[in-house]
Amino acid sequence: MIALGIATGVFVFLLTGGFLSQMMLHNNEAVFWPSVVAGIWAAWPVVHYGRLARQNFLHPPPREYNIPVKHAFAKMRDLLADTSYNYGDKWHVSTADTQGGRINADLRFFDEEDRLEADFKGNVHSRKVRLQRYIGLEVTICDTGRDTTLIGLDFNPKAEGYNPYACDSIIAGLICSIENQIGPGGQSEDSPDTKLPAPPWWLIWITALALVAFFIDIQKAIFQ
Repeated sequence: MIALGIATGVFVFLLTGGFLSQMMLHNNEAVFWPSVVAGIWAAWPVVHYGRLARQNFLHPPPREYNIPVKHAFAKMRDLLADTSYNYGDKWHVSTADTQGGRINADLRFFDEEDRLEADFKGNVHSRKVRLQRYIGLEVTICDTGRDTTLIGLDFNPKAEGYNPYACDSIIAGLICSIENQIGPGGQSEDSPDTKLPAPPWWLIWITALALVAFFIDIQKAIFQ
């Protein structure tokens, strides 16, 4: 989503610059900053929702499950202990605090990634490289007092190489396994706010400055 926001901003920048330059001022320098500001306005909501989606993926809101807290804790601990990947890579549970309702675990594994390289003759070829992946996980398990359980997940992935989303398939698979193991969960009352916030002040200020400069250039073009 962030890459989509940048692409949207660049597209609007080029479109605005071409329109203003060719249809109005015929001055590429005069329309540069208004085009930049228009691109930022177009990219800002896309980037915002991209960051929000990423935040909700790695730190989803707690979900409520129709199961007692002791059973939920045992099922989560067993799930992490029984889940393995690749050639036997497993979650390492460092903390399983039944009183505090907290489980800390981490997963370390290696993954292969294709990488393009050029040899001394200038020929491009690909080779596989082994890169390390890491996922830290903190699980919080709380009793709601209604014979149901709130389970919160906080993931902290790290990946070598050029793909920052290399661990996403593992995270998505674990979330799906939790739903299958414990049952479908319901959204808690603390759902995230998905409304687009007010634009930041720095964006408003540079917009105002760009508009002032743009109107000055229009007057120069008219009275020349």
